[in-house]
Amino acid sequence: MLLIDGVKYELWTPSSEDEFEQVVKEHAQDIFGEQSIYLDRKQKLKSLSGIGSIPDGYVIVFGGSPEWHIVEVELSSHPLHEHIVPQVGKFIGGISNPNIQRVIVNAIDEQIKRDDFLMLRLREAIEPVEIHRFLADLVSKQPIITIIIEKETEELREALNILRYHQIEVVEFQTFVREGVGLPVHAHLFEPLDVATLSVEPKVAILYRPIKAETGYRRRKVVVSPTGEKLSRTKFVERFASESERKESVTNERYPYVMVDTQAKFEAFLAKHPECAGWTLCDNT
Repeated sequence: MLLIDGVKYELWTPSSEDEFEQVVKEHAQDIFGEQSIYLDRKQKLKSLSGIGSIPDGYVIVFGGSPEWHIVEVELSSHPLHEHIVPQVGKFIGGISNPNIQRVIVNAIDEQIKRDDFLMLRLREAIEPVEIHRFLADLVSKQPIITIIIEKETEELREALNILRYHQIEVVEFQTFVREGVGLPVHAHLFEPLDVATLSVEPKVAILYRPIKAETGYRRRKVVVSPTGEKLSRTKFVERFASESERKESVTNERYPYVMVDTQAKFEAFLAKHPECAGWTLCDNT
């Protein structure tokens, strides 16, 4: 049970892995960070012995410390030993094969180049390095195996302990639905992998769209007053935005901080609110 401002929210369990995977894909950037790309390629990985395994997706994280993830989405109701140990074991066996690394690089490169927006995002982030070269260098490194599950259990921990692989992340991704309303009004609760060192309390934003509970992100922006007070972008908007501005932006799944998520938007917000004179948008330090 989740209680928010006196309103009760009940834990919701996806009916299938496919349903859960759709939710995860929608919030991939929230989980892995804004400088990430989720690729639902399901490119088959084959080890040298011919054993194959199909991951649910790949994530490319660019920026200061590029990394890549092989993503497996699981439900705790499934027999995790039977699912996790052989599945992840096959991943590990497959990615150590240089030939398979080339297959993965070519498959990811092909998919990115089919999407002009993804290609532009990545190209701007890695210039002057060419995309295929960036991917080849990245995939030559060991990936992070990321298990996303709606409930972390002792069985999952035991299963992962069997594997001799040092880069495994587990994300417990929970969904709560409003009592008496159901899925149309819901909140997601999880710990992002791109975690900030911000000393702020966790928050939950409730919208009529998929949303999340956050603890923050690395490199997250903060708004600083002339006296040195620091606010997250969400808290800043909640303090100063007018009712009409909130109504205009509330349909955006990244509301409210989307109202000031760039310098240009922040300056436009300041122009409308003289009472915010002197506030600045900067990186948290």
